[in-house]
Amino acid sequence: MNVLNTTSMTEQEYLNQVLDNLPVATVVLSPRAHLRYANKLAGQVLGISTQEHSPQFHTILLCQLREAEQTSLTMACKNGKPVQLALTLGQSPERYIQLQLQPASGNSGDMQAVIRDLSDYVAASKLPIHFHQAMQQTEDMVMVTDSHGRIEYVNPAFVKQTGYREEDVIGEMPGMLSSGEHDNDFYHQMWKTLRSGQSFRTVFINKRQNGERYHEEKTITPIRDDYGHISHFVATGRDITDLINSEQKLDYLRRFDPLTGLPNRERLTEQFDLHIRQRSKEPMAMLLMDLDRLSRINDSLGRGCGDELLQKVSKRLKKKLPECFIGRLGSDAFLVMSEGIHSADQAAHMAQKIQRIMAQPFQLNQSELFVSVSLGVTLYPNDGRQFDELINKADSAMHRSKNSDQGFGFFTDDLTTQMQNRVRLENQLRQALLHREFHLVFQPRVDLKTGRVNGAEALLRWIRQDGSTVSPTEFIPILEEMGLITSVGEWALLRACHYASQWLQHGHQLCISVNLSARQLRHPKLCEIIARCLDLTGLPVELLELELTETSMLEDVEHSIDQLARLKSMGIRIAIDDFGTGYSSLAYLKRLPVDTLKIDRAFIKELSRDNTDMDIVRAVTQLAHSLNLSVTAEGVETPEQLALIKELGCNEGQGYLMAKPMPEIELLQWSRHFDISQFLPTDNN
Repeated sequence: MNVLNTTSMTEQEYLNQVLDNLPVATVVLSPRAHLRYANKLAGQVLGISTQEHSPQFHTILLCQLREAEQTSLTMACKNGKPVQLALTLGQSPERYIQLQLQPASGNSGDMQAVIRDLSDYVAASKLPIHFHQAMQQTEDMVMVTDSHGRIEYVNPAFVKQTGYREEDVIGEMPGMLSSGEHDNDFYHQMWKTLRSGQSFRTVFINKRQNGERYHEEKTITPIRDDYGHISHFVATGRDITDLINSEQKLDYLRRFDPLTGLPNRERLTEQFDLHIRQRSKEPMAMLLMDLDRLSRINDSLGRGCGDELLQKVSKRLKKKLPECFIGRLGSDAFLVMSEGIHSADQAAHMAQKIQRIMAQPFQLNQSELFVSVSLGVTLYPNDGRQFDELINKADSAMHRSKNSDQGFGFFTDDLTTQMQNRVRLENQLRQALLHREFHLVFQPRVDLKTGRVNGAEALLRWIRQDGSTVSPTEFIPILEEMGLITSVGEWALLRACHYASQWLQHGHQLCISVNLSARQLRHPKLCEIIARCLDLTGLPVELLELELTETSMLEDVEHSIDQLARLKSMGIRIAIDDFGTGYSSLAYLKRLPVDTLKIDRAFIKELSRDNTDMDIVRAVTQLAHSLNLSVTAEGVETPEQLALIKELGCNEGQGYLMAKPMPEIELLQWSRHFDISQFLPTDNN
């Protein structure tokens, strides 16, 4: 084989002849530890022919080494520095060699090495100086014992790794390293293998001098004397504790939740499958528990508090339900697997027990925090025989239970259809985002005193590519649950500001109202997002109004007040939407920095026929005016309703009587020709 490309063919042949006649085994290795050249003596040591190179020639040396030794040799060749290695060739019988590496001449990056075959030395009863030097310098732990197992030699690597001094172990038995992790059968098999003349290779769990356990990948080889009798045993090993710990950690992370220490989905599946194998006929209940409003806790108190709550929930469930198998499936989802549940009644009792357990307050940040939960229940084998099937059905039941008084529910057949529709709608929503199927329409707000159009409310619409539409009441809650409402809401805000800015450029100063969800209100960068939208579109801040429901603001009153105060300081108007349908008190209403109350359409619908509704609208209007708030009546559909809200003192009206929601282009034309008098009853004209 051509070693030096700078020489002529004749010179190469001469050089090869000189190298072949050397009394030492010589090889040339590439930076990847691939064999480039081996003289005849090296070929004998490696068990290869140097005349005809097979496809395996280049890797023949690496292939005969253990994995750890492969790494050592590869790194040595890559570093390109002189080094001495002690290696064991996996031949039959094994060969022990010393490899003296140094950089080859030139800039090829190759390494030239002299191989010393130490196999005969190892077989001798006493260690010669060459073998001793090699063993002293290797990073592998080396131990040599006599035929009875009594230690005759250990190298510095052994001393370093175990903590035992050489004088502590010479003459002792290797059992002094025993950690007790291996039973008698293990050692019986080891000695049986060694006495038969074969090498024994495995991972030992041994004990250091300080009592610390470590994992050692070790090969023990019997050495025969000239008469064929086993005279010694040579053990070479490497500490792989860090590797084992890493593998164990990865295995733990693969099967357990790192935050709570509870089994994750993979481990829960294993436990379920184990139940099926061992007790396939025994029924079992799967109770999927969801912490309501965990995201609100994360947003208001910080994710650290949310994580602490999850840990406390986990500990409480494990303590109170020791007979159950408990795991964590997601951010706020826990699974309780209860064996021996034979009926729906028993499962219901278990669900109620979990509710009672969770009803007790949690101590968090030196205060008490109450949480509510929703539970979905499925039964094995009635509702299914596969883990994923049962979990998916429990998830459907859990979502339905959020709207029930009892807080838990069972899977029913009609939920299958609902679940399928839900999954299909989620997929369609993702496609809608990609295909830009969301649009904004605008419903005008009319000043009841002047008859002018004051502004318009931006409303989100989903128009599929085939022209069909989906009701906002159907897709907006799903956007909330999928966590997409924030990004969609930001897009809607930007588009609404853009259109309002265009209207202003055409001489129409209209205040644009944009709805905010509870999740958006909790967003820590809400003010920055709104400021960026105003800056990008050039819309004056006084022409933007944000609408929020009572419920969204009361999820965390203090945070809402702080967030709204920041928005108000920017000059943005705030409106409470659907007022009267929530649970806000006068005390909270007084503290909330809002500008407008929008009376819900439910109180306007029967206004002309129900004195109670009229009294409510009158009272709300008077209350709002006493707090210097404006009042907008929603859902105005008849001339009589329009006349009454005007009479009761409402400032604005909004509804299908004046205009249905329309595209931005139509709004300008409509506003030019709007005349409120044509919508009032004849006797009021």
